[in-house]
Amino acid sequence: MRALLYAGLFFVTCTEEQCELDTAVKQLEGLTAELNRLSAADKAEFRAFMLREAAAHPVDAVAAEISRFAEATFSEED
Repeated sequence: MRALLYAGLFFVTCTEEQCELDTAVKQLEGLTAELNRLSAADKAEFRAFMLREAAAHPVDAVAAEISRFAEATFSEED
């Protein structure tokens, strides 16, 4: 789960110098499609994992990005 989290986080936060924009968008669309196929229980589990990772991260800015990514990826209604 951690690898998927940080791969998604990279594509959400990367600059054009780090990754070609079209590539980042395509990767995010692919990740989103896969995450949307998860069951409600799996979505809740992954969202909770992401929020735990954010809470435990030693860098506040990264923790905030992880939290925003979790909230944008999974809403409470999912």
